[in-house]
Amino acid sequence: MARLLSRRSFLITGAALGGTALVAAVGGVGYLATVDVDGLDGFVDGERAVLNAFLTIHGDGRVVVQVPRAEMGQGIYTGLAMIVAEELDVPFDERISVEFPTEAHPAYSNWANVLQVRPEEASGPAAWLARRVFGELGFISTGASASTMAMWHPMRVAGASARQMLLAAGAARLGVPASQLTTADGFVRHNASGRTLSYGELAAEAAVLPPPDEPSLKTADQWRLIGRSQPRVDLPAKIRGEPVFGMDVVQPNMLYAAIRHAPVFGARVSQILNEVDLRAQPGVLDLAVINERQVAIVADSWWRAEQAAWLLDIAWTQTESDGVSSAAMSARLKAALDADEPYDSLDEGDVEAALAEPAAFVVEADYQVPFLAHACMEPMNATVVVREDGTAEAWVPAQGPLAIRVGVTTGTGWAGVEPTSITCNVTMNGGAFGRRSDQDVTAQAAFLATRHTGRPIKLIWSREEDIGRGLFRSHAAARLRAALGEDGLPVGYDAQVASQSIIQSVADRNLPFNPGPEGDRLTVEGLDKRHYAIPNRRIRSQNVPSHMPIGLWRSNGYSFNTFFTESFVDECALAASVDPLDYRRTLLRDSPRHLAVLERVAEMAGWGTGLAPGRGRGIAIEECYRSVVAQVAEVTVAGDGEITVDQVFCAIDVGTVVNPDAVIAQMEGGIVFGVTSALLSAITLENGVVVQSNFHDFPMQRLANAPDVMVSIVDSPLPPGGAGEPGIVPVAGAIANAIFAATGRRLRSLPLAVTQTIGERRSRTVLPA
Repeated sequence: MARLLSRRSFLITGAALGGTALVAAVGGVGYLATVDVDGLDGFVDGERAVLNAFLTIHGDGRVVVQVPRAEMGQGIYTGLAMIVAEELDVPFDERISVEFPTEAHPAYSNWANVLQVRPEEASGPAAWLARRVFGELGFISTGASASTMAMWHPMRVAGASARQMLLAAGAARLGVPASQLTTADGFVRHNASGRTLSYGELAAEAAVLPPPDEPSLKTADQWRLIGRSQPRVDLPAKIRGEPVFGMDVVQPNMLYAAIRHAPVFGARVSQILNEVDLRAQPGVLDLAVINERQVAIVADSWWRAEQAAWLLDIAWTQTESDGVSSAAMSARLKAALDADEPYDSLDEGDVEAALAEPAAFVVEADYQVPFLAHACMEPMNATVVVREDGTAEAWVPAQGPLAIRVGVTTGTGWAGVEPTSITCNVTMNGGAFGRRSDQDVTAQAAFLATRHTGRPIKLIWSREEDIGRGLFRSHAAARLRAALGEDGLPVGYDAQVASQSIIQSVADRNLPFNPGPEGDRLTVEGLDKRHYAIPNRRIRSQNVPSHMPIGLWRSNGYSFNTFFTESFVDECALAASVDPLDYRRTLLRDSPRHLAVLERVAEMAGWGTGLAPGRGRGIAIEECYRSVVAQVAEVTVAGDGEITVDQVFCAIDVGTVVNPDAVIAQMEGGIVFGVTSALLSAITLENGVVVQSNFHDFPMQRLANAPDVMVSIVDSPLPPGGAGEPGIVPVAGAIANAIFAATGRRLRSLPLAVTQTIGERRSRTVLPA
């Protein structure tokens, strides 16, 4: 059978990953010029007409859209398919289906994410080089709320190019100029004669035509799908239980593995004290030490492997972190805020002069947040086989094939094995939040697979391993200072954050190079508040390393910095004796886009209307992921301190909206996710070990006491922004401000509440003592 994409296969060798492609990319401009970064060429394979890298049309009219971004519940399969269908001029019904491509075409790469640009706005040598280098390296992943933003233009071009090729094929078949033809609902029409041809009839002829250089894109007034809610393409199959998640993968002759990690990160396996006894346990086939750091049990079922893993008696080496506690880690953060030489990320104007001005009133506050786990509902898992012929194949609920390919290469490398090719199957996943962009689970499964050649190994982490021994969002502390002028508005703003570098930690585990911690943009994002009119501002950071492995986490630095900054804005408003909403209105006087979102959410919440005693409203706003989001939280604090988040109102300008229903769903889900981290969640340490292990001590927000959420989308002429993470970002700040409005207590650390267990099934959150 012919390949889906004519240019290159996804069977990328370990040698290529190790440097061949990179050497070619860096060493040969001529070679790079041959890399197909658009993917607009087509070919025919039986009944399938592959119009381009994103689109296949079958003879019966079925349209298959290749979506190179992982479906993680965010609705990206539907949104990107809608974009193609809009430009292609086909109905969005059962004739549309979606596949994750199994080949790494360069057109699918995340080069725009790396450069922080929209593809349609990128130009110059840097963009030319990035498209080809990252395309050739198969740099394909899902994250940073960038899927719609980055794929908006390529998907439009793919649909429009295919439509023009179909028109050209129709013109040739009918013997008329293409200018006399129109398209609608999957047909090419010649209105003068009344003749019509279906796309299915024309697809094979169209696929072999040269694609247009610059296909004409529809104008907004011509859209029939974009901006109108459409049913999700993956929902019917999910209702029937058909999609394959990582946990659903079953392969012939498959074995299962359970794993145990060191209780203190960085420790190594010294000795397995009961190895002989464990190898005799029912169903156990293998016991393996992985990279000196983990111990895995392989058995004929996962339950037998896990039962044996519970019996493991492992002697671990000592580490410098054996006695570390949360209190000690907190002290390190506070000490870093007093350090002499922080890294300057932004320095505009003269902040020191503004703070030293005798007439200025200086507001200063320190804030802090804990480590957090991802706690994806689907446990971490990976299935890998290394075959006798040297090929490897993996089935993983990853955020893209990049993490799978790197993981298989790393894991087999630990065993001294170099696969001749690696096939990556990205399954559906049950929540990711950045966690599934890492290679760790896949690498472990790949190592085990080298010990059982020809038999797939399915590795599943227990919940306890995931929460207590996985990856974490960094803890952080911040010191914010503002010099208020005579009108109470800030004339100088100084923000310093102390945290463990996200980029350095992720690079240590996943990349062959490390950019270092200095200037980590993920650590400082959300601090600068450029939308606020402040003439002098300075943003600084301090990297505070620890033994804890830090991973990408849903909204990264925004998840804590917006809590810091929006709480601080309320503190400045209080010092100025101005209503928090009015204070922000004035600060946003030069930012009409932000002000429109702020006004919308204030109107939704009925800001300024009276509330009963013990109730309060809080507001927060942020620009993130090319979107602007504002929220108002309403809380009730009972006489005994119990906190209830009653309602959250959310307004968002996400640019052009492809599928409104998906944006609303992302805001709703993000808000509940944010309420969880604001009120409930914390990872703590005793003697270097994570205390939390499961949902009994790392609780999730439950439906029974989740807030009502109201979402309003603000119309915008801008291209699409991100929607996957913005819903989380303002929540903690809005709730903290609401608690202050209700009680007069300013809470400057997360979680904002203490969880108390009542009986066996119920818990409540109360104000900390």
